[in-house]
Amino acid sequence: MDMKLSGRLTILTLVAVTLAAAVQWAFGMHMVLHGPTISFPNGYDTNRAEQVRSVLGSDRFKFLGGDAWDNDFGQPPGAILVYGGDSRSLTAFLAALNEIKGISVRLTFSRDLSKETGSALQAGSWWVIYSHATPDTVTVRINLAAEALGRDKFELILPKAKP
Repeated sequence: MDMKLSGRLTILTLVAVTLAAAVQWAFGMHMVLHGPTISFPNGYDTNRAEQVRSVLGSDRFKFLGGDAWDNDFGQPPGAILVYGGDSRSLTAFLAALNEIKGISVRLTFSRDLSKETGSALQAGSWWVIYSHATPDTVTVRINLAAEALGRDKFELILPKAKP
């Protein structure tokens, strides 16, 4: 191989690597989560963060997988955690989150989370969605199509209001 061709290949390789790094930086970094964890913003109340992590990681709840991102299309860092379980498990999960002072639990509902996942995440029974944009809010998105939740016979007992 002559020096001219070798030099061109080196330049093309450097351009490709630089372009890939720029795209990664611009669009953020996604990480597959193999455990139920989320990162909190710098300076966030460590006691509250540990209480949230304790609920998310409790062996009472079946973690199925998750996805986390950093600077996704200019959006603040966050995560989606997928859980499986029946309505009793979901009720216990919500009650445990609701006990954490300073945390708001927001409920949203999906007719079928499998239609929202693309190929990245399982549908599960519910998702936990967290964003640094709203650090004191944990959103629980409930999959109304989940067989484990009873589909059209779904019943959820909401926890009592915090004192």
